[in-house]
Amino acid sequence: MAVVNKSEYTKLPEVVVVNDANSSDSSVADENQYLAPLSQLNRRYSYLQDLEDLPQGRHLGLFSTIVLFVSRILGSGIFSITSGIYQDCGQSIFLFFSAWLVAGIASFGGLYVFLEMGSLVPRSGGAKVFLEFIYPYPKLLATVAYLVYSVMVGFTISNVLVFGEYVVHAFGFEPSDFKTRAVGLAFLYLAATLHGVSVSHGVRIQNVLGGLKLVLVGIIALSGIYAVFFPTSITGIEHQLEWNRFFEVRSTASVLTFASAVIKATYAFSGWNSVHTVSNEIKDPIRTFKIAGPVSLGIMAVTYLIANLAYLTVIPSEELANGSTLAGSLLFSKIFGNFIGQRLLTLAVALSAAGNIFVVLYTISRNDQEVFREGYLPFSKFMSSNWPFGAPLRALILSCSITTTIMVAFPRGDIYSYIISLEGYPHQLVLGLIAAGIFIIRKRYPELSAPIRAGFIGTVSVLCISLYLLVGPFVSSTSPNPKGLEHWPNYGLIGIFLIVACILFWLVKFRLLPWFGKYELVSEEEKLSDGLTIKNWKREHSYTSL
Repeated sequence: MAVVNKSEYTKLPEVVVVNDANSSDSSVADENQYLAPLSQLNRRYSYLQDLEDLPQGRHLGLFSTIVLFVSRILGSGIFSITSGIYQDCGQSIFLFFSAWLVAGIASFGGLYVFLEMGSLVPRSGGAKVFLEFIYPYPKLLATVAYLVYSVMVGFTISNVLVFGEYVVHAFGFEPSDFKTRAVGLAFLYLAATLHGVSVSHGVRIQNVLGGLKLVLVGIIALSGIYAVFFPTSITGIEHQLEWNRFFEVRSTASVLTFASAVIKATYAFSGWNSVHTVSNEIKDPIRTFKIAGPVSLGIMAVTYLIANLAYLTVIPSEELANGSTLAGSLLFSKIFGNFIGQRLLTLAVALSAAGNIFVVLYTISRNDQEVFREGYLPFSKFMSSNWPFGAPLRALILSCSITTTIMVAFPRGDIYSYIISLEGYPHQLVLGLIAAGIFIIRKRYPELSAPIRAGFIGTVSVLCISLYLLVGPFVSSTSPNPKGLEHWPNYGLIGIFLIVACILFWLVKFRLLPWFGKYELVSEEEKLSDGLTIKNWKREHSYTSL
């Protein structure tokens, strides 16, 4: 095992100035094994790309990337979160669509922020890589804090709840907290077992269920068009959408609840930011992302608009506000009747949520395994191993354990909406930091012109929306939590606590302990029996200052 000094924890991508269009400069690539010139920009500049091992090669084209975007974005949100958004908006049609509009603007703005950063650093890793690029100092802070946080929130509670509730409802039973959680957890363990003992079988099932999502996109769009634009004489559906009450607030709404509504709507769009984690598998990533990103998000925005019009047209206001996570089932039941709507299509939504469980478990297990491979957390060697089935079974068990603990510990109440808000809060901080990073990078490298540039107005909008959503939960003395969980801690406070805990972990392990112990942490590479290479952090007694 060779000891590799990691005193320079973060390597900064540099800009190569090319004075002549035909000249080249590989000096930086020679100095930095991770970087090499990729292409010239504006005939004068090159940007640098991290060179990673790509045994699978670049195999995702434009269509495959669009499908990947759509399948990542379309989750259980549009079927299950609509009632919560409508309730947070005080049953106001105007505020309801405003929440979706703000979420859409934030998503499109955030997409272009990621596209610009991805064109500057076209490598797999997504937000982690961007934060490392933008904020290299203090050393390892961005890396450790982000990765440790990703392990802490490595659960899939929302999809488990939606799957359980929709399955129970599809088979004609009255959903309850116990039934919903029991059915959802049972499927979670099944999915984890399949992924943990057979990678190929787990991925095959995941792909089949993922294909169902694309079918559901078409069903949602056609159902919405049928309900909204066809007359009652044909559909037999009584229209509930009252345009003369468009601006009326029928219950209660505030800045605080509207922020919660926007976070929930943003959750329905989430997924656009995860595709950059596989940048190294995409052919011509800059061109592909430039087309696939906006097209995919545009498809989903139109689909959501039609679906929300259908919800308001078909479902009475009070029924929609109190629909919990079953808004999708209510919509299909009223359009297609009890058998096709409540049974078949509700079961289809459940299968879509099942597909999300497979995808999220797959992603979480790989992410957690990579974190443990870096050696940042205790028991990293044990947790990163692929033994005995050649799959990250231990990381899957960790994710299932976190999910189960939270679901069992939570009291009765709208746990779904609380978890969505809690998950979305730190995400807004990360998005805001990366959006601010656009201006930092432009100032740091004024001679660099990115192949894809985020607009100034769009980037500022992302910053403002993120700031509003971060401050929103604290502008009122009333609780921003959903009904039944008002006595629980403010989800914003819990989000801040988790972030601070990750920063403190970095501070203690990589700053305070080495400073007090007069040592420096260096990494030692080790190859496990299953062929996986991991890092162990060893002490060298030469560290003398912070």
